[in-house]
Amino acid sequence: MNRKSILTLSLVASLMFTGGCSVPSPSEVIVSPKILESQVKKEDINSIAKQFLPIKSKLVDVSKIATGKPVIKVDLDNDKKDEIIGFFNTPQSFQNGFVVIKEKEGKWNKIYEHKGQGNEILKSEFIDMYGKDKKTLLFGNLISTNGRAIYNLFTFNDDKINKVDLGIWNKMEVVSASLENDKKGFVFAGWSLYLPYKCYGVFLIRFDGEKLTYAKDLYPQYFKKVVKYYKDIMSKGSNDVSHWYFLANAQVKSNMYNDALNSIKKGIDAMNDENGPSKGFEDDFSVLKAQALNGLKKYNEAKQLSEEVAIKQLKKLDKNKKDKDDKDSLGYIQEENILQDIYLGLVKSCYGLKQDDEGLQYYQKYLVIAKNLQKKEFYICKVVKESIEPLDEIK
Repeated sequence: MNRKSILTLSLVASLMFTGGCSVPSPSEVIVSPKILESQVKKEDINSIAKQFLPIKSKLVDVSKIATGKPVIKVDLDNDKKDEIIGFFNTPQSFQNGFVVIKEKEGKWNKIYEHKGQGNEILKSEFIDMYGKDKKTLLFGNLISTNGRAIYNLFTFNDDKINKVDLGIWNKMEVVSASLENDKKGFVFAGWSLYLPYKCYGVFLIRFDGEKLTYAKDLYPQYFKKVVKYYKDIMSKGSNDVSHWYFLANAQVKSNMYNDALNSIKKGIDAMNDENGPSKGFEDDFSVLKAQALNGLKKYNEAKQLSEEVAIKQLKKLDKNKKDKDDKDSLGYIQEENILQDIYLGLVKSCYGLKQDDEGLQYYQKYLVIAKNLQKKEFYICKVVKESIEPLDEIK
């Protein structure tokens, strides 16, 4: 495993993967030909849906949609009248999607259409995110053979529909669905597979009705599931260094700090046996180790370790000054991101030691890097655009 591969892997606390995000904006209302309700049987919703499918499209096969229902009736806007949703497939263009059809004054009209790349609809699930007055559709479109799917939220409000991009994931799990009943908001866990390592980077993300952020308050609860996942893998005989790294990261996020330190030690031992100490993976484990030590309030040890790693990281960056302002220099950007994480650890250590002035200095260094990475449009998780850590949350 070469250094660049390791650096990419090591961004678990901050991993990179494909996906996209946009804050919700009203989608354009699609106008289509009207047909009289009397022209079709009232109860034959399949016939109605077929009238409004895109050209060369057909209702999706029941085996190609998670719910097994290519056409459904549901009151989307709480007007006491059911709308019709028809899920379709366009084989020639490798697209799936859906149309929304609404009845007004005895006539059916297509009010919305969505289509995108995909060969199977993995999710088509309604959630009461805003309460019972509005319906929100969680829609997942499978786009690759290794299970990657594009996920979106569609909220129906009268004849307008807001779309929110949740990114591309190999696995996606809804943790909390409601914005109304509790303070958790809509929270989901996105699992992104890294081949050929067979490891998942896991992100816990919250949508509050306006933007997407990391749901860090729920980390300890959720990442215990990630810990179990890696332990199950490793119980089958895996001694991959990357597995130890991802396990330790999940343990840190679960507040299982002593377990994380044990996993880090075993990971370093496995790395040395497998590749030799010159491969440089120790520094990546050191960043995790400092986080675990901070969690155990061993601030002196954490600070000393972080300062040592920071010196090494600064030397790496100094050797590549020519790439400093290059927006496309991924290697340099990844090294900057590692230094950013080191400074975050140092802020935590200093404030734990009541060294507030020094902690503030490190926080300023962290901000410089974080803002620079934002200018380069570098986001570890591309659906989360605002990830600068407030000082009060680091202390």
